[in-house]
This record gives sequence, structure tokens and C-alpha cells, in this order.
Amino acid sequence: MNYYTFFNGIVITLIAVMVVLLIRLWVKTKLESWGYNLTRETKALLRDTNLKLDSIKYQQERLHSGLERLQSAASTHTNALNGLHARLSQSKTAV
Repeated sequence: MNYYTFFNGIVITLIAVMVVLLIRLWVKTKLESWGYNLTRETKALLRDTNLKLDSIKYQQERLHSGLERLQSAASTHTNALNGLHARLSQSKTAV
């Protein structure tokens, strides 16, 4: 066996291992950067979504409160109209 060929094989193997390790290091850096950006964007979107949901909840509570006030007012007016109707019915029967 030729020692020169053996030495060249070892050198080529070492170069190949170094290239693989450099590629691995580059990919690892890119994946970490991608993961960080994805996490940051996701948190920003979640924060925006939570703000929108809180706003919707607040508006729903306001609408619900307004609806309750309208129902109360309608109930009061209905009772007043029923009382007037009862008095009118009594005065028609009395005449």
C-alpha cells in the first residue's frame, strides 16, 4: 500500500469532516435565528390577538349593559301602558 495515497485519504477525510462540521455550525446558527424570529413574531401576534379579544370583550360588556338598560326601560314603559290600558278599560265599562 502506498503511504502517500493513505495520507491523502486521511487528509481528504479530515477536510470532509471539517466541511460537515462547518455546515452543521452554519445550519445550527440559521435554525436558532429562525426559531428566535418565529417565537418573537408568534408572541407579537398573540399579544395583538389578546388586545383585540379584550377590546371585543369590553364592547360586549358595554352592549350587554345597554341591552339590560333598554329592557328595564321597556319593562317600565310596558307596565305604564298596561296600567293606562286597564284604567281605560275600567272607564269604558263604567260608562
